[in-house]
Amino acid sequence: MKKLLFVALISVISGFAMKAEKLVLKGDTHNALGKYVIEKTDDFVELNGKALPTYIIRFENSDQTLKVAVDKDKKSKTKNFIVLGDNLNMQYTCEEAYFGVTKLDKKYTKAGIKSNSDKLNRTEYFHQKVITKTNPVDRDCLGLIACYYPMLVVDYEKEFSLN
Repeated sequence: MKKLLFVALISVISGFAMKAEKLVLKGDTHNALGKYVIEKTDDFVELNGKALPTYIIRFENSDQTLKVAVDKDKKSKTKNFIVLGDNLNMQYTCEEAYFGVTKLDKKYTKAGIKSNSDKLNRTEYFHQKVITKTNPVDRDCLGLIACYYPMLVVDYEKEFSLN
């Protein structure tokens, strides 16, 4: 009986540890979408034979989720965050001097990732070209994407069908 309780206790503790490991960040968007949760997923986005680590962003006031694949270039130390949304696919780039939104690189469009420019809020796009002039860590980049990306979508409150 003691062994069974011990095994059950270990299972519960390791289950919590695994769940906590997937949670990357929680925060507030400071817009109509409310709070967000970012979790690391076990699936990968495959791009030109390279498996990219992937994250899911969920919003408190929307059923839509965003998938973000991270493509790191070790030579140039550039990180591209490819945001795959229901309405718009975009890319955020993190270099040593800045973090901001860019249009999808050709290597992504050639791999089949397409963006619907009809859904792009061009004014907001130009406001997000440089979000910060620092080189944030991945976790902070994901948090910035959760806060800023929805505003790239024209009429985002309607498109994200807020509760």
